Amino acid sequence: MKTQKEQQDEKRLTKLAEVERQVESGSLVVRQMTADERERNPPRPRKPKRS
Repeated sequence: MKTQKEQQDEKRLTKLAEVERQVESGSLVVRQMTADERERNPPRPRKPKRS
């Protein structure tokens, strides 16, 4: 039986592999944001870490 963390890690790796497959096949394109896009969508402030 896997822990919840192990299940989450496995699911994450599966999703990453799918994204990589899509990039390689050309059905997904990853590109840099344009200056206009960056202006309209600024980075969100980070949430404070739990202690």
